[in-house]
Parts: sequence; C-alpha cells; structure tokens
Amino acid sequence: MLYSRQEKVIGTKAQKRLQKSKALIVGMGALGTVAASLLARAGIKELILIDRDVVEESNLPRQLLYTETDVGKSKAFCAKEKLEQINSQLRITALALHLNPQNIANLKEQNLSLILDCTDNLKTKLLLNDFCKKEKIPFIYGSAIKQQGQVMAIFPGGPCLSCFLKEAHAETCEQIGVLNTITSLVGTLQADLALKILIGQKQPSELYCLNLEKNSCRKLTVNTNPLCPACQGRYDYLNSTENAVFIKFCSSGKYQIDGRPLNLEELNQKLRGTVTTYFDGASLKIEKMLVFADGRALIAADSEQEAQAIYSKYVGN
Repeated sequence: MLYSRQEKVIGTKAQKRLQKSKALIVGMGALGTVAASLLARAGIKELILIDRDVVEESNLPRQLLYTETDVGKSKAFCAKEKLEQINSQLRITALALHLNPQNIANLKEQNLSLILDCTDNLKTKLLLNDFCKKEKIPFIYGSAIKQQGQVMAIFPGGPCLSCFLKEAHAETCEQIGVLNTITSLVGTLQADLALKILIGQKQPSELYCLNLEKNSCRKLTVNTNPLCPACQGRYDYLNSTENAVFIKFCSSGKYQIDGRPLNLEELNQKLRGTVTTYFDGASLKIEKMLVFADGRALIAADSEQEAQAIYSKYVGN
C-alpha cells in the first residue's frame, strides 16, 4: 500500500514510525470498525482486535466493516478478514473473548503502543483504564449514544477515566438508540488521536464532547481527581475477583454464559446428527447458541433460566 498523500502531511519519518506501531482495539462494533479501518489504511504495523459478540442485522447501519453475509459471525474474526483485504501487509490478531480481570493480564506480553476503548460496557472501560494506568500504556476512551459522543486521550501520568467517570446504571443504544453519524465521528476522532500519539505528537488531557443535535463540539480540561482510586494506585476493577456466570447484553434477549474451555471440533462431532450445527474454526453455532473455545456461550433466550437450560442441554453443567 502506498501512503504518498499521507506522507505529504505527516512526513516520511512519522510514517515509518507508524509502520512500527502496534495497537489494541477492544470492541469491534460501531466505533471499533471505523477506527480499525482508518488505522489499517494509515499503515499501522499490527492490530489486535478483541470482541465477545457476533454480527447481528441491527448492527449493519453503523458497524461499517460488516455486510448482510456476515450476520452470525464473530465480529473479531470477521473484522480481521475484511481488514486483511484492505491492507495485506497489516498483521492482525483476532480474539473472540470477553475481557475480564482474569485474562487482561495476558495483554502485558503484547508490547502495545496504544489501546483504543471502543466498547459499550462501562465496567470494561474502567477495567481498561486500570490496566493502562498500571502498565503505563496510552489509552483512548470513546463512547456514543443517540446523537452525542465523548472522546479522550488518557496518559499514564495524567488524569484518567476514573477521575470523572463512575460506574452507574446507564441507558443503552438498545433502549434509546444511536445514529451512525455520531459513531462514525467518534471512531474517526479516536483514530486521529491514535495516529498523532503513535507518531509522537503530544496531546492534551482534554475530553471532547460532541453533540450532533446541536452541531457542537466542546473541549473540557480534565484534572486529576485526588480521590481517584486508580491515580492513587488502587486498581479496583483490575483486582476484582468477580466472575459472573451470566452477563446480560445491550441487545435484548441475549445472554453470555462463562463456562470451561472446550474442544469445539469434538463437541461438533458429538452433536452432529442430533442437532443442526455450524463450525467455522473459531466458534460453534448450535441452534440459539454460539460457543467459543474459551467456554463462553452467547445464547438467545427470554431469561437466565432458559439460557442455562440451553447451555446445559448441549454443553453440560
């Protein structure tokens, strides 16, 4: 891929620096697909993509890497396939997992230049904040709902997400909606900040507040909160021992169950002939359930009890 137009703006030295960089994107939904596509086209050396979910028809209006033929596929693996078609020189690792305090430590070995938070889950955002603060990794926060969005570049020595954002019950896209224009704008701003940081341009600790209903953008200076636990070296989310079996997703009627690691090929052989299955090498589709090798299962059900019954029927207790 040629970057001649881009090099005229940032310079050859910056382009070479970018082509040695490695970033992690957590959440390959509306924000993540936009940011990943832009970084891939800009010439970043390596991307790690993490997402726990699969493509749904309701995702297509705003999750720009996916098409109708991708419905039911793992977002992380589907995004990897699409990005490799954009830039064959890009190294991509796809991980279909739910990031939690138990497995996030594995990221320490990746020698990351930067992490982009493109999730829609506040607990995961604060977990990433703790991890990046402790491991001294730059971190770009992003969120979008209705016609409003927020973006902030967060650095190890400065104010962090926990300084101004606390866990609370929040309305979801499923409940009140979101426009693809705001998600595309937030993902683009995240990618722009990422590129500037990766090529060595210093960025201030400012929170961008976007409002497309009012066609406005405000920049707020965020100061370190003296009561912030992460800034005091107490990483509550990183050290949490909570390991919920059930996780209710943003989309209605979907549950995640965390189970034991599985040999999907063996499970597919075992169930073949008794129920309709589809095995793509990364996940196993069993009627209303999609199972991953780490033991996670995404299940369409009306209740936790029904989800547990489906899981027990085909996988076991």
